[in-house]
Amino acid sequence: MSDEQIKRKPGRPKGTGSIQTMQHILRTAAHQFMEQGFEKVSLEGVAQTCGITKASVYYYFNNKGILFTECLLFVLKIAHDQTAKIINGDGTLQERLEQVATGHMKNTHVEFETMMREASPSLSEEQIQKIRESELALHLLMADVFQKAMDKGEIVASDPLLLAHVFTAMLTVKNRSEIINKEKPVEQAAAEIIEILWKGLSSRSK
Repeated sequence: MSDEQIKRKPGRPKGTGSIQTMQHILRTAAHQFMEQGFEKVSLEGVAQTCGITKASVYYYFNNKGILFTECLLFVLKIAHDQTAKIINGDGTLQERLEQVATGHMKNTHVEFETMMREASPSLSEEQIQKIRESELALHLLMADVFQKAMDKGEIVASDPLLLAHVFTAMLTVKNRSEIINKEKPVEQAAAEIIEILWKGLSSRSK
């Protein structure tokens, strides 16, 4: 957790002082930011949902920009760890990509870049950099997987980092009701996305 985040105002509101309270605020706010975007979330609203006072939220997070930054770092770390577990697990690369895609697409939320554009005026350059570095870590994870597959001849040689961005960009269709609906559930859409991607990646020698 950043030095900026742990700077707290003097005095301790009733009910504060536990790591559980801070984590509860973080998880609640993260969910609200991902569901509603930056502008619609307020510290007061987070406090009400958590069942605590606004002062208690301020005790841990001095302002909305700090809370947003910590929430994004929290969410991106979870996404990185979950993706790493799947993508480095058992099964063929195509099967693992499909598992990652399905898991990601089941978590519907505001489009990342839209949320960042909303938040940027309220964030410092340092905060934006931290978020971007955490986002990059996820892309580098996928790029490393693609590079290893290229080295083994499983997929054609290309820019692995570009492929990582293409892969994650394709998954943003999860927010499109004309794509994900009763006729086409997430699992089917994820399988079709990976099939489209795979046909462009599979080794020409096979």
